[in-house]
Amino acid sequence: MNFYFISYNFILFTNLFLCDKIIVVKTRYLKFTESDLHTAGELIRAGELVGFPTETVYGLGADALNESAVRKTYVAKGRPSDNPLIVHIFDKSQIYDVASDVSPLAQIVIERVMPAPITVVLPKKPVIKGIVTAGLPSVAIRMPQSDEARRFLRAAATPVSAPSANISGRPSPTTWQRVKEDMDGKIAAVLCGEPCKVGIESTVLDLSRDEPVVLRPGAISAEFLSELLGVEVKVLTDPSSKVNSPGVRYKHYAPNVPMVLELDGDADKLCAFYDARLAEGYKPVLWVQRPMLFGGRRAVGMGANDMEAAANLFETMRMLEARYNYIIASFCWRGGTSFDGPASRGVLDRLMRACGHNII
Repeated sequence: MNFYFISYNFILFTNLFLCDKIIVVKTRYLKFTESDLHTAGELIRAGELVGFPTETVYGLGADALNESAVRKTYVAKGRPSDNPLIVHIFDKSQIYDVASDVSPLAQIVIERVMPAPITVVLPKKPVIKGIVTAGLPSVAIRMPQSDEARRFLRAAATPVSAPSANISGRPSPTTWQRVKEDMDGKIAAVLCGEPCKVGIESTVLDLSRDEPVVLRPGAISAEFLSELLGVEVKVLTDPSSKVNSPGVRYKHYAPNVPMVLELDGDADKLCAFYDARLAEGYKPVLWVQRPMLFGGRRAVGMGANDMEAAANLFETMRMLEARYNYIIASFCWRGGTSFDGPASRGVLDRLMRACGHNII
């Protein structure tokens, strides 16, 4: 069994929130002052939800040891209850409070990589309830690299469960203003910090099984982890192929306009597809690695390389959906291009899921 992609048909979890409703509240917007951090920590311990920045995306925090608080997370997001949450900590010692077994490989990652944009999946202790893990016997644990995130987590003084602070299925927020768009009136507070520097969610590394497996690619690559651990670290799925598995077969990170993805960097194909959508009455946009190739057509660049593409990804997606009504994305990550770097697989994974695997 694993944390991220395998679905378990627990009737309890699929029906848990059918009667819950979002209660409209006045959301407070807090700064990183000692007073406001204290307030944010108090809200978490009181069972409320707080949006907070990390280096990856903004999270929607709840007391991971409070089942009622965690339930609010699913309701606020409209998140499927069979989708586990990540438990966030500020100190490595907390891992041993929530994980029942920390393998030698996990100890290497903890000591040599964390804090970082990585999540490790380990067998859980009973203190972490099934509502956090969707009934799985493992728990996903992350220690953010962001100083702002760790300051908040220290003020909370409890492990904090947190998915991304957006409506389920929407592009993840990388600024507090985007959290406000989705969560204003649904949660108690938002800590207004810096824009997220990494821009895509953490690499999820399952270390609860015999062989380490990346369940979700991020900015830390499987190749780096293989070299670090001295064993092959596999990636659960090939993000360039269509898959039929819970957690990847549905749209995630999706804009509210049609979106397709092209994987070869074929300018002629992209131009033809753009022109056809234009003739149909759409206002399309090309979202590409080299926008100068497309003449008078509307084209927006992804960035200079894979890391820049990751940092810009969700913010650009939200900008494009506001200005255009058809997004034609292209991402070619193989063949020694400047996009063939540590975050390339993570960027491609998000693009694939944002377009619902609709490849042209």
